[in-house]
Amino acid sequence: MRTHLLSIPLAATILVLSGATSPKLPPAPQRPGGTPNLSEKKTVAEIGEEAPAFELRDQHGKIHKLTDFKGKIVVLEWFNEACPFCKQVWDSGLIGQINTDLREIETEVVYLAMNSTANRPEEKVLESGAEYIKDLELEIPMLMDYDGEVGHAYGAKTTPHIFIIDTEGILVYQGAICDDKRVRKGSEADNHIVRVVTQLSAGEDVSPDYVQPWGCSVKYARGGKKDRPDRPRRPRPPVRP
Repeated sequence: MRTHLLSIPLAATILVLSGATSPKLPPAPQRPGGTPNLSEKKTVAEIGEEAPAFELRDQHGKIHKLTDFKGKIVVLEWFNEACPFCKQVWDSGLIGQINTDLREIETEVVYLAMNSTANRPEEKVLESGAEYIKDLELEIPMLMDYDGEVGHAYGAKTTPHIFIIDTEGILVYQGAICDDKRVRKGSEADNHIVRVVTQLSAGEDVSPDYVQPWGCSVKYARGGKKDRPDRPRRPRPPVRP
């Protein structure tokens, strides 16, 4: 009887020593939303390439397409009136002065404020931005990009962040609006928009075509949610005596 019981562990030992292993299970299928293939990384606009197309509605309900502006220079400024940097740039009179200067250049220029702000309900973003521009008495279209699709296509990172497209639809500049990060010079600041547009109008190469942008981060929607209602605050715990 003892010999029969010892035969079981002895057989297991022989299997281990002989290198026998259990068959491998096939790998589990990857769940949707897993790590993407490196070759499928999302690309963004590059200097010297055709600017990404867009079709967006402004604060007055008018639709604007990039293709509508063929033959014109297009200036895109990522805008958020709640950003202190953006607010100072606009309040200082710099944006108004830039648009005045651009009208004096021979080539026709279109200036668009791109709003990808999504940390508030869309209706509030639209209303607040439209009222702000109206109060400054500036006739600048504010294009609503609440889902952030256009902003991500261009790689907009800050408010303000400038992108300039030439008359052929090629992206020729992206970066800072001016050299005055503290916005202390007001309308006297040297700005890159007028410089670039002047170079283009004169048939010159744009140089420099990139300057590090500065400002607040663009408040893109998180988790792909386009419209997030205001969340009620949690009640505070009672204070113990």
